[in-house]
Amino acid sequence: MDRTALPVKLQPSTLRPFAYRILSKKHGLNVQTDALKILTETISARFGYDWKNQNSQSLLEDIAKLWKSQDRGLFIDGQGLNQVLKDISGKNEPVLAERSDTLADVGAANDQEIDWKDFFKVITPPQQPNYRFDRQRKQFSLEKPTSLSDAVTTNISYFNNRYHLLADRLSRNENFQKSSLASFSTTTVQSTEITLIKNVLGRDGSKFILFGLLSKNANGDYILEDATDHIELNLSQAHKTEGSYYCSGMFVVVEGIYSASGGTLSSANLIGGCFHVSHIGQPPAERRDLSLENFGNLDFVGINSDTSTRLNKTLKKRLISMEKSHVDHKIVFLGANCFLDDSRVLEGLKKLFSTFERDIVDGEKAPLAIVMYGSFISGPMTATSTSISTISNSESYKNNFDEFTSILSKFKYLIQDTKFVMIPGPNDPWQATYSLGSSNLNALPQQPIPSLFASRLERLLPKGNLILAFNPSRLCYLSQEIVMLRDDITPKLKRNDIVFNHDLELEKLRLNRDIEREASGGTITLDTIDTSEQHVSTKVKQARKLVKTLLDQGTLQPFLRDLRLIDTTYDYALRIEPLPSAIVLNDSTFENFDVTYNGTRVVNVGPLTSSTKRINYMEYYPSKKRFVVKEVHY
Repeated sequence: MDRTALPVKLQPSTLRPFAYRILSKKHGLNVQTDALKILTETISARFGYDWKNQNSQSLLEDIAKLWKSQDRGLFIDGQGLNQVLKDISGKNEPVLAERSDTLADVGAANDQEIDWKDFFKVITPPQQPNYRFDRQRKQFSLEKPTSLSDAVTTNISYFNNRYHLLADRLSRNENFQKSSLASFSTTTVQSTEITLIKNVLGRDGSKFILFGLLSKNANGDYILEDATDHIELNLSQAHKTEGSYYCSGMFVVVEGIYSASGGTLSSANLIGGCFHVSHIGQPPAERRDLSLENFGNLDFVGINSDTSTRLNKTLKKRLISMEKSHVDHKIVFLGANCFLDDSRVLEGLKKLFSTFERDIVDGEKAPLAIVMYGSFISGPMTATSTSISTISNSESYKNNFDEFTSILSKFKYLIQDTKFVMIPGPNDPWQATYSLGSSNLNALPQQPIPSLFASRLERLLPKGNLILAFNPSRLCYLSQEIVMLRDDITPKLKRNDIVFNHDLELEKLRLNRDIEREASGGTITLDTIDTSEQHVSTKVKQARKLVKTLLDQGTLQPFLRDLRLIDTTYDYALRIEPLPSAIVLNDSTFENFDVTYNGTRVVNVGPLTSSTKRINYMEYYPSKKRFVVKEVHY
């Protein structure tokens, strides 16, 4: 029979030597004040008067082992300690201080049988854990779900959070280390360390590398802003790193010379003068595996477990192995603008579904999911009545879904096992009632289509097989994280891309070269071939440019608020840092493409229909991480 410990209330000063001997002297960890207080309360409650026994020592050993195995750093803080104690306690089991190895408890879950269906989910922003980057600890911390009352705070911190996260990424990049010998733009031996803007004051004529938010001041001049100050930029001689867009609202790295004179603004509270930029570039993205390792393998989508916030490496290996074994699994992504009020679209969908149904009858496995992208109506869904009848637009919208349900009901094998995911577009309710489909007024993340419009469809499908998702949402399949976004982002990037003087000079050279070629009768000589430029199609160039910009910026919307409204309640859903396994864009203004950058696969499906009576879609095979472009003629 276990002996009941007499209660005692220890003081942190009493426990400090005991904790120091095990945690600090033996394991090299430093216990902060808030963590020591939590540790004191825990040991008092669990072991009471007999707190110096072997069990309490084992608990400290377990804490140290688990802390180091999770790569939490050298400093034990209160928040991290709470999570470690939660992991140790596990699933209401006895305290692991009575056992010799905490890692056995972590591995216990790995001995259980894994069902792939438990790791196949669509994660919407409310379901996604709200991780915020802590610039002091250089780690993410789990915050409580935000509400409308937090809107002011989240709006203020939106760009600050982005800045500190990107600055932390740059601090790990070898090109911006103090010991680096290569310059950002040349091979001259000099420091490539990023300087804070406040530190350029009084150093007239010196060369620096700065990092910050690119925007404009009240006079319409470009400025760069970091956490310490902002400074006016002179971009007249700037050379950009090719292959990216540069717009206001993006965080950029600039190299140049500070001049104490030349600025248009003067104030005692501002750094005067001007920074003459010679080179401008994007903050380089970091591979997914490196970022996850740096942040302690946090489970950023919350799919791993209800009892742990971190990805178990052994479990991850098992999930990857399981992915490769399910070679028949596939996910279908349809093109954008699935207008259910268009008879041609309905005809095309009927042909597509009949193709899937026939394949299932022939022995193929049904798609795990069919992801459909809005808008699901050709015009903005407003509260006014239609011009041809007294039926309200909302009722007409519901009728469109009912008609789609009638078509889908004819394919009994398809609807039996396939999930249908619907991601809204700019014309869908309720956002379209005030934005009227305008991209500048559409806020992201966008709320899902109200379930009242799809009630009949929901009754048709098995429970849980209809998912009315946010835009964007994440689809998790075993170890893979796939971001799904519906946004015509390419035109916005093109319209707001900064045109540098150097770009104009290059364009003049190309134009003169074309004129000379025409004058020579179209004859191509060695002199007319530009060997310095990689000859790829315009489509591929623009696709790479789009992908690199988004992934380098670490967000799906790298704009100021006057270009794109952001619902900062769920701004973490727009973050792509760490990078996901894949991103499925649906930009209806751009052709389909498939580009890989820093290990992340980014594809664009393009519009659903075309003038040639064709349905465009992609099939994704997770076992091979391969997208296949498909089309069905109707």
